[in-house]
Amino acid sequence: MKFTLLKWIGFLALTLIYKTCKIEIKGQKYFDKTYQNGKPTLLCVWHGRMLFPIYYVKSKNLSPWAIASPYRDGAIIASILQKWKINIIWGSSNRNAKQVSKTMSSIFEEDKNAIVCITNDGPKGPRHIAKKGSLEIAKKFDADIITITGHSSKFWKFGSWDEFILPKPFSKIIILVAPQYVHNSNDIVKSVSSYMVDYEQKANDYIDE
Repeated sequence: MKFTLLKWIGFLALTLIYKTCKIEIKGQKYFDKTYQNGKPTLLCVWHGRMLFPIYYVKSKNLSPWAIASPYRDGAIIASILQKWKINIIWGSSNRNAKQVSKTMSSIFEEDKNAIVCITNDGPKGPRHIAKKGSLEIAKKFDADIITITGHSSKFWKFGSWDEFILPKPFSKIIILVAPQYVHNSNDIVKSVSSYMVDYEQKANDYIDE
């Protein structure tokens, strides 16, 4: 009963936020270029900024896969995503990791237009440090790696490990689609983490202009 209540409260709250905010998407051309090149995509997002790429995927009427933690908070988010026709891979780097890797590999191998979304520093951090497993799978199957992030002119910031940001209703939201990640280092964890942090800062800068 409590889970169902929280799920609906979350769904209605996000719907209110998305409907009342002025949302501007930057970098649309980068997503189009990646999505049309006949290769699968790993969409990387930071746990604390997940609401921005969620809106983007929802607004594009896509049906990607998302990795969701079986913990309560992850399950609530997953139930909301399912309402928006997002497919769920249950598990995380801390639980059922081998099955998650196997499922991701199958998706990338069988569907060249597949999109798999992952919160790279979830489910419990450390913040802004990408997990290696999903990145190595993307590299193995020659999947493109991209990040989508964003920021809001008015927001609540939670005191959680991920510094989770919840936009306030009637705010201005910037959603930033970054260019495809270019492999330029033997240390893929450090390189992708830096790439994602850089574009998160760019999203912040757009709001501060």
